[in-house]
Amino acid sequence: MIAVVGGAQTVPRLHRRQDLRPVLAVAAGVVAFHLVVSGRYGFHRDELYYIAAGRHPALGYVDHPPLVPLIAGLVTDGLGPHLWPLRALAGVVHGVLVVVTALMARDLGGGRRAVLLAALAAATTPLFIASGSLFQTVVFDQMWWALVLLVVVRLLGGADPRWWLAVGAAVGLGLETKWTMALLVAGLAVGLAAVPEGRAHLRSRWPWAGSAVALALWLPNLAWQALNNWPTLEFARNNNAEVRSEEGRLGFVLLQVALVGPLAVPLVGAGVAWLWARRPWRALAVAGATVAVVLLVVGGKAYYLGPLYVVGIAAGSVATEGWLAAAPHRWRRAMGALAANALVPLAALAPVASVTVYAELFQDLNGDLAEQVGWPEMVDLVASVTGVLPDEEQVDVHVLTLTYGEAAAIDLYGPARGLPPGTALSAHNSYADWWPEGEPSGTFITLRYPRSALAPYCDAVGPLAVVGNLDGIDNEIAGATIHLCRGLRVSPDELREALRHLD
Repeated sequence: MIAVVGGAQTVPRLHRRQDLRPVLAVAAGVVAFHLVVSGRYGFHRDELYYIAAGRHPALGYVDHPPLVPLIAGLVTDGLGPHLWPLRALAGVVHGVLVVVTALMARDLGGGRRAVLLAALAAATTPLFIASGSLFQTVVFDQMWWALVLLVVVRLLGGADPRWWLAVGAAVGLGLETKWTMALLVAGLAVGLAAVPEGRAHLRSRWPWAGSAVALALWLPNLAWQALNNWPTLEFARNNNAEVRSEEGRLGFVLLQVALVGPLAVPLVGAGVAWLWARRPWRALAVAGATVAVVLLVVGGKAYYLGPLYVVGIAAGSVATEGWLAAAPHRWRRAMGALAANALVPLAALAPVASVTVYAELFQDLNGDLAEQVGWPEMVDLVASVTGVLPDEEQVDVHVLTLTYGEAAAIDLYGPARGLPPGTALSAHNSYADWWPEGEPSGTFITLRYPRSALAPYCDAVGPLAVVGNLDGIDNEIAGATIHLCRGLRVSPDELREALRHLD
């Protein structure tokens, strides 16, 4: 429990090592699960994109900071461009999230049962399962948020204020992963200002020193943004507008139930109420409410709120610990509810079912799994199409794709199928910055562009093939048309600028 010494709350010392063994066992089980299922389908389009970005190292990209592409580049350089090491790393991060959530429950005053409950809840949260199954910025973003929240919990509990330097380091690395970390910073600033204990921290020099650490880590990406006219701001505006039109604000709220899991909503709700009722933890409740309101106003994606689930889970575990311990059947029912929370939607969260079963039953629930199917077959078709071109046109053939996913797939799989490196071009997001000088020249192939979009730029446009798949997967490349463009009417640079899009 939290003790009060000299009027200040102090964080409890570490439990005996054996008390944390069940938590480590849960985390190990999470990692093992991700290792087992990681290779059942294939790369997601975003994973392909991060691999491609890792081959173009920079201090920034138009749609994400540089840390995750840097990690992708290091992993693929060392172990090859394979699926399993990247997915294994994402699974390990989910395991870290489990441990951090359990430690947070302990630091909020929870006993053994609360700590284990928090670990199990983090292990079975649908959003965390889905995120841990993909190598994306999302899972790393969740980890940095969780680490920031863990240290803030300890600071509010009376830890040495110099730990604000660690908060700054985690914030800085988070900002180099995904700019949504700025939401947490804003929320914490409001939350700390709302309670006396928080204001006492803000009067100290250490939070500001931590802010300087965060800014120093973020500065390279900020410099890149400034030199490139802040493209991420345009990307964010386009992305948020798309989310508002597709999900809406009611959809944002309803999706929280699906992402945390209906059977875990009472646990998180109890945690929010527990935080609100207790000083100084009320600062965390205010921070979470601030982030939620901002996301509702700007039209952010529903999962952007997801990293805050960890503090709700941790506090909810502490809040319900005594009630669960009062009757053995309550603990059993809680464990059953958490298991059902994960197992019922599992085939829609991770690649556990066969592709055929997923296509028949679950693809409407989670399109991310659909985007992991069909890439090698698509590149096979592209290679076959280029192979029937006249010899003089095959010498310098290029394939212009509508989005980064198709281009990244061609970059990865194309050389083994006879396509020269650099065959793929795209005007989508950062791919628009990677065009070779003076390309495409002469005849080139396009993928996923409608004929009407190509007609202003080509003297002759003709369809060559249509991408399909045998599994019944309805993803972005299924049904895409491959066209041949002859006689480019504009310069390559003019074509790129005319087709460039950020979304």
